[in-house]
Amino acid sequence: MKKSLSVLIFSVLFIAQFSGAYAQDATEIIRKSEEAIKGKSAISEVEIIIKTRKWTRSMELKTWENRLRKKSFSEITAPEKDAGNRFLLIDQELRQYIPKLKKDIKISPSMMLQSWMGSDFTNDDIVKESSITKDYYHTLDGTQTVDGHDCYRVVLKPKKGAAVVWGKIIYYARKKDCLPVREEFYNEHDVLKKYMTCSGYKFMHDRVIPTSYKMQTVGKEDRYTVMNIKKVKFDQEIPDSVFSLQNLKRK
Repeated sequence: MKKSLSVLIFSVLFIAQFSGAYAQDATEIIRKSEEAIKGKSAISEVEIIIKTRKWTRSMELKTWENRLRKKSFSEITAPEKDAGNRFLLIDQELRQYIPKLKKDIKISPSMMLQSWMGSDFTNDDIVKESSITKDYYHTLDGTQTVDGHDCYRVVLKPKKGAAVVWGKIIYYARKKDCLPVREEFYNEHDVLKKYMTCSGYKFMHDRVIPTSYKMQTVGKEDRYTVMNIKKVKFDQEIPDSVFSLQNLKRK
């Protein structure tokens, strides 16, 4: 009886220890992935291409992001009709400024899932309001080959009270360097709503990152949006004045 009880206790402790390490591994994978593609801060120039069966539209955007302080600023630089539209995120407050209307719009949390400038990316995707490192629990769910890459499969579920827009995210990261390959976004009813595939891995500034992100909305197979990173610098000092209402509304 005593022997059986000892075996049972040992088994429970072993499983608990193994499960804890397993969860920690998943969190470490996400942390490494986020640090690799974002750094502590980043200044980037990107091209966004919206492609449908009937037409193609492109925009150029410059962004400044301080991931540790949860601040970001973005400005459309082309085409001319959209140039000057700006977006400012401080903590969880997102604002958009439309220069032609001289109008400052506060975007509510309920609008974070809405399309950004008619693309397949959402407001949340562009300004990175939610943090997949801090706002979600991470569970390693085995490995899988995705687009020719050997990947970890990590399931992300939101923490209680976290200001997030997705009910679940499945994240595929390369085993060799934890860089993202694919992300799947599910609503609170566990229904897949959209997915993003990453490609164009190459050396940018001081590291290898994916430079092309393709977002596809489920049920709209005849259209997609691609974000291509043209230039990026990581871990740069960004003045606080960049993340200000004065900069958002400047003439």
